[in-house]
Amino acid sequence: MIKMSIKIPAGDVRDTNKLWSQWLFPFLFIVAILIAGLSASTPGITQEKSEVIIRIDQLPLRVRRMHQALTRAVRSGNVEKMRQVLQINELMPLINGRFIHDPIKYWKAQSPDGSGREILAALSEILELPPVKVTVKRQAIYIWPYFAVVPLDKLSSSELVRFYRLAPANKAAQMLKNNRYRHTQMNVGADGTWHSIEIALDHLLEKPPQKP
Repeated sequence: MIKMSIKIPAGDVRDTNKLWSQWLFPFLFIVAILIAGLSASTPGITQEKSEVIIRIDQLPLRVRRMHQALTRAVRSGNVEKMRQVLQINELMPLINGRFIHDPIKYWKAQSPDGSGREILAALSEILELPPVKVTVKRQAIYIWPYFAVVPLDKLSSSELVRFYRLAPANKAAQMLKNNRYRHTQMNVGADGTWHSIEIALDHLLEKPPQKP
């Protein structure tokens, strides 16, 4: 068993609250995400509950507002609009598993033409799909798309069509073989806080097809 201890330095209540909001809560949330991910494929680790949310109006108000804010930014076609969403968030979300000081600058650097529109395109695809609500230790997490939790071998023919829109054919085939979704996804807490996003840009690395 791994033992962990976190020592909080002496200080006033405001310092302790700041430490909790900026470091401890994100750390515990990441642990919850890992548990949720393991439960989908590891025997002996089970989720308390998972539920696919078919309609956006079924989401809690704060989660719905975050979804709406992200959708507006994506539809603008300007990655700088994402900065407004980051500013209304309580904390900086994890970007591809890391804390990035300036996600907009990072996303532009990942884009071949420096615009970041590929990021918006990838995010647009998952925002159009239903999320799944996962409950771990009585904490609700909303994950886009629901493929991240639902076993891929349980998808219907129409769902598989939507799945194939998200990833290059070779990666989609590998995920189906492993029965596990490993591609663009994001997580939002029940209070509407955007906690993490994983953007997969595999399609940018593929060579364009040769003209006959």
